Amino acid sequence: MTEIKRNYLYLYDLPKDKVTSVKIGEAFKQQGIDIGDKKPQISRDLFKPFYSAIVMVEKDTDYNNAINAMRYFKIDDCQARSLPFDKDLRGENKEKVMNHNIFFKLGKDEDKNQLTYQWLHQKFEKYGRIKSTKISLNPDFSNRGFAFVCFQDEPSTKACLDDLGSTGQVFKFKPKDGREIATKIQNNLYFKNIPSEMSEGDVKKLFAPFGDIKSLVVKTHEFGKHGFVCYDDKTGKNKMHGTEAVQNAIKNLQDKDMGNGMKLYIRVFLNGQEREREKFQETIRYKTSKKRCNLYVKNFPSNMTEQQLTDLFKQYGEIEKVRLEKGFANNTYAFVCFKKPDACSLAKQELSKHTIDGKPLIINHYEIKEIRDLQLEEVKDKRDWETYRAQNGGFQWNNLTSQPNLTQIIQQLLQLIQQQNTDQTKRLQPNPTKYQGQPGGNKPYPQNQNRNQGQRYPNQNMNMGYNQQQQPMKPQVFNQGMPQQPGMHQGMIPQQPQQLSIQHRYMQAAMQLLPSVQERNPYVKEQVGHLIFDYVEQIQGKDKDKAPKITGMLIELPLPQIRQYMQSYEVLQARVEEANRLLA
Repeated sequence: MTEIKRNYLYLYDLPKDKVTSVKIGEAFKQQGIDIGDKKPQISRDLFKPFYSAIVMVEKDTDYNNAINAMRYFKIDDCQARSLPFDKDLRGENKEKVMNHNIFFKLGKDEDKNQLTYQWLHQKFEKYGRIKSTKISLNPDFSNRGFAFVCFQDEPSTKACLDDLGSTGQVFKFKPKDGREIATKIQNNLYFKNIPSEMSEGDVKKLFAPFGDIKSLVVKTHEFGKHGFVCYDDKTGKNKMHGTEAVQNAIKNLQDKDMGNGMKLYIRVFLNGQEREREKFQETIRYKTSKKRCNLYVKNFPSNMTEQQLTDLFKQYGEIEKVRLEKGFANNTYAFVCFKKPDACSLAKQELSKHTIDGKPLIINHYEIKEIRDLQLEEVKDKRDWETYRAQNGGFQWNNLTSQPNLTQIIQQLLQLIQQQNTDQTKRLQPNPTKYQGQPGGNKPYPQNQNRNQGQRYPNQNMNMGYNQQQQPMKPQVFNQGMPQQPGMHQGMIPQQPQQLSIQHRYMQAAMQLLPSVQERNPYVKEQVGHLIFDYVEQIQGKDKDKAPKITGMLIELPLPQIRQYMQSYEVLQARVEEANRLLA
């Protein structure tokens, strides 16, 4: 079987708050490389410090140039790197490159700023061809003082280890589970809930039975004492001594009664960034576990109480909590949390048909805010990319809502055809007086007439668009709500000016979407959010960081209020200002 050629580049270490598909396209363009119309696939991971991406370069010549030119590049002064598609590096044949890797760390007195990709490449390329390099970075893009180098072949790795292995800076790479450096992190303990009357000596006696204490730090705060213990073998022979001591201390002292209702809390030490990451993961994990039990409810009377909502929903299962919220436009919504997901699904299914005061309840499963923000980020990125490619001679958008001229022409032609069909149907309709007094009255063609709607369906034998002499009819296009341009003949379609005011552009786009802003449209929030996000950003000006939050607030408004700001740019501005005041 012939292997499919894949012109893929994998991009790594992309800054979360700065990278976009447009910036990636611009980074390639600066090197004279056109990546084509295909949008870069940015992988947005909540739990990783950086984003990654896959770029497909359409032309072989551009791809071959990009392999070298884009090996190390920058996004807004943040160092990133790229690698060509390689199934070995992607983990399909991990064993093949396991022995091609070395681990390098700077000496204690060396400046970390000297550790750059160019410096690293020059230092190790004399030993053989390098497949990839990776500098370990902190989330702020400062380096940690160590890196990994993967050679093309094993002899190159051996030559490097033979030359630099004795310096104490270069080591043979080991998998994570067997790497000695990983065990050193677990030599340290964090503890808290130590009574304030305990001295440092008493704390040391508490932890001493489990290993040799290298250092002890005790700090005092208003609720008691906390601190850190570091274990290490005094002889320096047993490298696992510290890890074993930490595990024994946790096993024997965790939840020990310290008096005054306090219980000792111990855990392996984590630095600030690691602890924040762990707390964030725990938060998302908790929200995810509750997602299937949580319902978001709106479109009920604003005077409805939590107890009334509880009474309405509890008939489908046990409820853990109901929380009523007031929106910034005096709209009311609620979160209903069941104890079991089955009850939650049943309530959503049954009560979605329920009406209160003539209004149907709108019920959706709870969406995790952080994940929703990622989705909005992707929507905006896609739209910006389409604009960027269109402005740079790339593809034209396929979405009709982004082509006001084409959409307007289609609508006008459809109206013209419908008008012609109606006129021709009237000409073909027999005289209704012939049927008076007969069964059926004035309905000679009941199958082609909808009495309730007053509309007739076109006769199937009609030649639409032709007159009675079978000559093509010239369409007359009407300019709905469009001012007559100077020098234009009636019936001509006015060209859109190249530069429209922001109000004009907004109204043009909003009017195309407005007919679909209905309760039965399950994608209405996403479509409206997609439309208004750029305009909210422009209204915000320098304070663009709030645009995603404000967009989220605006699409949660009741549909009548959404229609209001879609029919007036001034109303949209007022809503944005109101949201800003509420956030402040």
